[in-house]
Amino acid sequence: MYKLLAIDIDGTLMTFKQPQITQRVKEAIQRAKEKGTHVILISGRNYRSMNRMLQDLDIKDYGITINGGIIVDIASGENISATYLDRSVASGITSIFESEGIPYAIFAGFYTYAPREHEYNNTVEYLKLEEDNVRIYDDTEEFLNTVKTNKYMGMASHEKLDKIAKLIKEQYDDYVFIEYGLREHMEIYPKTINKGIALTSLADKLSIPMEEVMAIGDAENDISMLEAAGLGVAMGNALSSVKEKADYITKSVEDDGVAYAIEKFIINK
Repeated sequence: MYKLLAIDIDGTLMTFKQPQITQRVKEAIQRAKEKGTHVILISGRNYRSMNRMLQDLDIKDYGITINGGIIVDIASGENISATYLDRSVASGITSIFESEGIPYAIFAGFYTYAPREHEYNNTVEYLKLEEDNVRIYDDTEEFLNTVKTNKYMGMASHEKLDKIAKLIKEQYDDYVFIEYGLREHMEIYPKTINKGIALTSLADKLSIPMEEVMAIGDAENDISMLEAAGLGVAMGNALSSVKEKADYITKSVEDDGVAYAIEKFIINK
């Protein structure tokens, strides 16, 4: 039996177009919990952006945010662990985005931050749908000197993001991971963490062996946890690179793939 179930959010639990969890998925998750499985959400989102989903699913113990950058004890609201980008690295990455004119947002602690000029970017607007999630700043230097950063998100065409990725790798390849969350979103975060590392750490805290862990995801930033888990499940809508690393491919997010996988591997076992 799988004692720990880790579920990605965007493209897995729900879609950008329909950012609501379906009733079938809610019921499957509830039934898994009733069978004794710990259920957590694990996402590139921060805590504020994840909170509505945690409440919808009545998840009250743990959450893994910012691609593993922070593990949150939901009951206390405290961080169990947190990993930040070095300030000089963050400053350099910011300079690259700004010199190339590419929109970006910064994930730091429980919030998402965006410079004033990107306040109305489509992705930033989407992130604003979650209450008290996005904060706008005017002075970049002051912001970087006062706030510890966990992750950058670049928002542009694949071609433009590839150029940014090349520039960042040339200077900071020893310090950061660069992955694509979705086709027009690129994420940059410390090389010392990823979803797989964080999931392994939480499983160890709960005394659950990794062979009893199931993980479900759709994007490149999910590969590390699919490989770490005893059962790695890719969504039917997942990138081909993700499907290649999965143990099982479920239905798409539009067809309640999360519920289908839970029913198959947890509820009906």
